[in-house]
Amino acid sequence: MHLKFSMDHGPLFVKKEFVENPEFEAFKAEVKEELSSQKKDIQELMTNQRAIAAKQEDMSADLKAILSILRQK
Repeated sequence: MHLKFSMDHGPLFVKKEFVENPEFEAFKAEVKEELSSQKKDIQELMTNQRAIAAKQEDMSADLKAILSILRQK
């Protein structure tokens, strides 16, 4: 939505006229939908990344425990 501003002589008032552009509105809706989809994808990736990091930490702790057992023998 674009705004047109015009100044009339006399008191300083701004008249706003809304100019509708259906193609632009459709484009904005498409962009919002795409951004929403990307945001969901990013959130899913972040969740997966946290899960992988937790698994890596568990594996690291397990490997350290195995190494300490092997060193004792």
